[in-house]
Amino acid sequence: MQNKKVLYISLEMSEDKIAARFDSVMTLIGQNKLKSSLGLLQKRLGLFNEKFPNSELVIKEFPTGLANINDIRSLLVQLHNYEDFIPDIILVDYLELLRPSRETLAEYQAQQRISEELRGLAVESGVLMWTATQTNRQGRSVKLITDSELADAYGKIRTCDFAISLNQTEEEFDDGQMRCYVMKSRNGKQRFVVPVSIDYSTLTMSESDPYDNDGE
Repeated sequence: MQNKKVLYISLEMSEDKIAARFDSVMTLIGQNKLKSSLGLLQKRLGLFNEKFPNSELVIKEFPTGLANINDIRSLLVQLHNYEDFIPDIILVDYLELLRPSRETLAEYQAQQRISEELRGLAVESGVLMWTATQTNRQGRSVKLITDSELADAYGKIRTCDFAISLNQTEEEFDDGQMRCYVMKSRNGKQRFVVPVSIDYSTLTMSESDPYDNDGE
């Protein structure tokens, strides 16, 4: 929606399932209604393309746990040479499912190494790089996930320029609410919460008004 070229790399879900999620976000048609609304889906996708004519999306699935940074680098070369596609943004879903280029590292070292390799590729390619990571067991019991609850390797956040955690209690889940906590911002304000609302049917998130709750 910013007229950018986006490369989404999935290491877990199939390309079709990822595409369905994007279709739902772009058309605001619930995922459970996509197959029964093909005409409306095509019409709204057409409107989306008219409104954002320079946006492009490529989805690529790699086998879980088998791809490393060199596979992503090779993909970028192929997209450039054969599709004339140079992404502005790369999303890797997600960090722990990549293999490090060095196979003999311990798990915590491997995850830090992968984080470093992703950032290196981002700088090398001049792109914005996003990825996700897991929390440790303690992360399931705290109300606000900080860098202390990162799984396996604290070092993986050292490389990041910007990091957020997504926080949600059972009650917030039922109410379609979530809190985004800015854990790290290398060049700006950090350690604050942004409340958001979620539409699960279309997987869309929007910033909430923290004061829109009976005047509180």
